[in-house]
Amino acid sequence: MRPGSSADVRTDVHRDESTVATLTFLRAVRGRHRAEKRRNVAFLVYSLALVGGVWGTPVLLAAARLGRSRALEDRPAPLLEALPLWAPALLALVTLVMARSATWRGPVLLDGATVAWLLPQPLARGPLLTPRLVSSAIVAALLGLLGGGVLGFLLSTGTAGAWGPATAAGAWAGLGTALLGTASGALVVRYERALARRGRRIFAAAWCAVAVLGALPVVSVVHGLPPWAHTVALWISPWGWAVQPLVEATVGGAPGGGFLAALLWACCVAGCVRLAVRAVPGISQESLRLRATVADRVSASLFSLDLRQARSATRVGAGRRARPALRIPAPRTPWLVMPWRDLSGLLRAPGRLGWAAVWCASCGAALVFAAGHGGTAGTVSAVAGTWFLYLAAAQLVEPARLESDDVRRAALLPYGARALALWHAAVPTLLLALGTGLVCAVCAAGGRWTPALLAAPTAVPACVGAALVGAYRGQLPVHLLTGTDTPMGNTAPLQIGLWYLRGMLALLVLVAPVVADAARGGEYGAGQSVWLLAVAAGGLGWARRTAHRSQG
Repeated sequence: MRPGSSADVRTDVHRDESTVATLTFLRAVRGRHRAEKRRNVAFLVYSLALVGGVWGTPVLLAAARLGRSRALEDRPAPLLEALPLWAPALLALVTLVMARSATWRGPVLLDGATVAWLLPQPLARGPLLTPRLVSSAIVAALLGLLGGGVLGFLLSTGTAGAWGPATAAGAWAGLGTALLGTASGALVVRYERALARRGRRIFAAAWCAVAVLGALPVVSVVHGLPPWAHTVALWISPWGWAVQPLVEATVGGAPGGGFLAALLWACCVAGCVRLAVRAVPGISQESLRLRATVADRVSASLFSLDLRQARSATRVGAGRRARPALRIPAPRTPWLVMPWRDLSGLLRAPGRLGWAAVWCASCGAALVFAAGHGGTAGTVSAVAGTWFLYLAAAQLVEPARLESDDVRRAALLPYGARALALWHAAVPTLLLALGTGLVCAVCAAGGRWTPALLAAPTAVPACVGAALVGAYRGQLPVHLLTGTDTPMGNTAPLQIGLWYLRGMLALLVLVAPVVADAARGGEYGAGQSVWLLAVAAGGLGWARRTAHRSQG
């Protein structure tokens, strides 16, 4: 039978009539449940608004007073000058994260009853799936309006202009970014099969583009960029169009005016939303069923505060390649087997190597900035540099984290848990030492040398030890969930936060003051090196005990 015949037309009409009748019946049957759900959502919104008003409003007002009084005069000036560079990168990153999350969740998410009962039925997909997309877009739009408005208000506190136009411009950029990210997520779900073949390259290229945009403000702070670079950054991508009204309201002098850029941004967002709405009915049952299952697993893991399990559940639809991009020959020396194994594991996820390089570069930029600015800004920048180095180490200890989640991976290895923890520190320490050494060489060649940079290579073992403590933390102890009742409230949230972040917090307490002192004093001596190496020894010993305890 030819497509488009009268029989096909009658089938489509019958399917549409059945869909309308089914959805009408479900709305009538689930009326009480829908009303209760709306009341729960209204109560949640009220609670969030109350908490935000009580805790957020005083913070915003205090930031406004400090900005107006120029108490932070040495900090917001570089931030505002580099606004045309870092704001488009931030919006592009948010959009990419929303699109990437659609590989396991997506904006079109169905509940278990719909997946089990409605999807197998011969019903039209458009009336069933489009409302889900609309509800996700509304939630994302509200969050984008709020986040963008807050960002615009905070940026306006460092200028002499009014806060209203900056807040509106930030809300406009946040609204468009949220809708664009939602539409991109819907397209990712719709064309999942095509992305299964080319998605890894597409997302890798997108991450590289965002990394280039993010590197521009770092280069601007460290080395400086000509004014035309700001103009190019504001016109080279749609997110630059979104930022131009905010730049005009805060810094001023947006090239070409903000109206044309706002019009282009609106057309871009509207076009992507239209494509998403037209693509939603073509989403396959397999994609919808997989995402509903993964979402239930993630929700259950989050309710039990098992963040590792939640992250493992999100990798179900990732489609990672089994073979690394670069194969390393197997070593013939037994003591090189574990480093070869860890390095091969990192090569299977080259994104972690890329992020480690980004955090190493950010650490160097933060230390250079701290050496050139005294006071609070320099101290905060030095602490941020230490934190960046910890994040780089956390990316490289992924083999240890996987081994902690699945003890079968190390069952046949001739090492105990304590020895394996030390073996897993070898490759991250070597890679970070090379990375920080390269950063020091680049800064020295570019005329940005400061003795504080020497603290980065010396602090690498301490950062790796702290990252291994987090990798081997194991399951959350049950007694931390109960806590202790005090006049200030229950201590369970504080205990859980300290348990999850204990390695990073210990590192910041013990290492960051030394790095900040080297940045302020402009010199780095042997005593500071001895202290950092002692902290590293303590951190590795702590990781050994944590690994042994987590392995039972």
